[in-house]
Amino acid sequence: MFAVVTCFLLLWARQEIAGGAWCPKNQVTSDTDAVEWLQIDLHTVHVITATETQGRFGNGQGVEFAEAYLLSYWRPELNKWVRYRDITGNEIIKGNINTYLPSKTDLNPPIIASKLRILPYSYHRRTVCMRVEIYGCPFKGKN
Repeated sequence: MFAVVTCFLLLWARQEIAGGAWCPKNQVTSDTDAVEWLQIDLHTVHVITATETQGRFGNGQGVEFAEAYLLSYWRPELNKWVRYRDITGNEIIKGNINTYLPSKTDLNPPIIASKLRILPYSYHRRTVCMRVEIYGCPFKGKN
């Protein structure tokens, strides 16, 4: 059982701002042991309720987006990175179908963590770029 305080939008690699995005140095594959990720440090424990991704629009010139991704999270008392799985046990999260339409995913169950890693995933080798927003609240309560 836990209680949360006022919720807000947490912004990193912000959606719809200019043409930039985060891009892994190497092409992405279906290897779930990815060595490149976007890491967000929230500094304190939060309840993360949703993620939203978008590709690199680049003023209409960008062609890179993440068709799927995985999440790993860090909670201080666990002292390790944990791969997120939804209520059905699935760890692959549906991403984007193009560079310009955002894709929002509600996390069920939500993640309680102080750090979050977004690991791009692709069913075939490709170049990926992404912008990310996460939604949530500071955590107040017991785990």
